[in-house]
Amino acid sequence: MTADRLAARYDMGLEHDSRYARAIDAFCPLVTSPGVRTPILLDFLRTELPADQPDFAKVLFIEAVTRELGRRWEGDDCDFVDVTVAVARLQDIIRLLSFEFRSLHGDANLPFVVLATPYGEQHTLMPYLLGLLFDAMGWSTRIVEGADLRSPRLRSALDHADIVCIGWSNQRLRSEFHDLVAAVRSTQRDRRPPIIAGGIAALDSVDFLVSLGIDCICDSVYSAARICERFYELEAISRQARGSPRRTAVNASGIDWLTR
Repeated sequence: MTADRLAARYDMGLEHDSRYARAIDAFCPLVTSPGVRTPILLDFLRTELPADQPDFAKVLFIEAVTRELGRRWEGDDCDFVDVTVAVARLQDIIRLLSFEFRSLHGDANLPFVVLATPYGEQHTLMPYLLGLLFDAMGWSTRIVEGADLRSPRLRSALDHADIVCIGWSNQRLRSEFHDLVAAVRSTQRDRRPPIIAGGIAALDSVDFLVSLGIDCICDSVYSAARICERFYELEAISRQARGSPRRTAVNASGIDWLTR
């Protein structure tokens, strides 16, 4: 499965793959350099990465570059302006790659994931990266950045969501996070899509999230993708079971079909 393959690659770290280490070292200064336009960066991804790798390798590469920039900032090898410029350019790249990936999938019955952040959230690169990951997997996504709870766009997205992912990085937005979860629950009264939370603030607030009924907490975009894939599989199994004269039980070894 795509998410499992991605998780396995992430565990190793793409920067430790000899095929990508040199490209990461070259791309980091390029993405922070003045005057570098997005088409140049996209050409780099097309020409400097191994040609025999699937599309989702570009997602892995962008994520590895993001982590490398974070390490360089912490080590004073780049400053806040460099990181700000790089993040803006990476989001542009993600949007364009997202369009490319989506054009490859025409199935109207794709799983639909809403990626939201609380109102006031400023760190939104990871939701965009997760959205790109879902696009590479062939899923349908909508990003609602800094969600205004009164926004018709948010309500419309939640009405059709199979899964909701919320990124939360700032503890000062605790009440906004609470209100966003409440909005998800109030919109989905007839059905209850899983809510998955991630981000620094989420990882530091496990008890709070449990009290809100959050279904799962993830520590990376890859674990989020894998969790969503599992949730959707279980929902598909449940729908199949409801239409079958047999009952199902899911255990560690797989699916047991139980005859009535």
